[in-house]
Amino acid sequence: MRQLTRARPPRSLGALDTLAEQVAVVLNDADTGPLPAVLSVTAADHGVARNEISRFSYGTTSSVFSLITSGDAPINHLAAHVPARVEAADFGLADTVRTREYKVANGTEDLSRRDAMSVEQARASILNGVAFAEERLLQDCSAVGVGEIGVGNTTSAAALTARLLGLSGTSVVGSGVGASPATVERKSRLVEVALQRTVNYPDDPLRLLAALGGFEICGNIGVILGAARAGRIIVLDGFITGVAAVLATRLCPAVAGYLVAAHRSAEPGHQFVLDELELRPLLDLGMRLGMASGAAVALGMINAVLAVCADTPAAAKVGLVTP
Repeated sequence: MRQLTRARPPRSLGALDTLAEQVAVVLNDADTGPLPAVLSVTAADHGVARNEISRFSYGTTSSVFSLITSGDAPINHLAAHVPARVEAADFGLADTVRTREYKVANGTEDLSRRDAMSVEQARASILNGVAFAEERLLQDCSAVGVGEIGVGNTTSAAALTARLLGLSGTSVVGSGVGASPATVERKSRLVEVALQRTVNYPDDPLRLLAALGGFEICGNIGVILGAARAGRIIVLDGFITGVAAVLATRLCPAVAGYLVAAHRSAEPGHQFVLDELELRPLLDLGMRLGMASGAAVALGMINAVLAVCADTPAAAKVGLVTP
């Protein structure tokens, strides 16, 4: 209601005004300005990556993780301009990089051959995500950008999307970070094999997560649940975090009201995920970088519109009241 009295035409920012209203509701503050923000990056490796379904080989996620923690990755430079701090954690890398406090195992099993993890491991990893949020993310922020890294995780996300939404594997598989057409065909075959392997599994989100997921996806489910419980705005990065959000809303439907979609990624499965979440992405730039990069760009936009909403004077104050 306050925005209707400002020195600009009502709802002149379109979808951004709707976004500002969502922020006001979540934070219970109609006059909030730019938000202190944190960017979360969960990291893990996927056993399915041993099948050469990525430009990068199994186990190389740790190199990207080290780049992030040293402050030299693209996400660090993007975050500096939000501004936001970056917090990264090992949830299941093939080797150990720094701390093991949120780690359940050294990577998942090959989901095309067997369940990626046990239900107990999936549950433990989700709870570790909640702990990560409470211990490292939520203390000094009002917005959490949710991201991840993990060689092979677009294959896992595609399998989960197809299984959760009743789609074919070929309709949701993309090139990830730029795989060749032959590699994409191999990914599609492996996803179809995984779908056939789990065809008789019950439609239980935790069971399907264990069968087809990754530890960084589990961690992000926990981050989303923890951030929603704490009343924070949750800015989803791309396809993988979108799948985590679908699972989080299956576990707790109330989470939906806290979610913002940063962008629509280049992965074909992402639009199905956005439709399932009933989210309109703020950006559509063909991004496929991961590591919360889209969330960082969107947070800059979010804070810009919140500055407009907070700082634009009242129309009456500047003589713009219409008859």
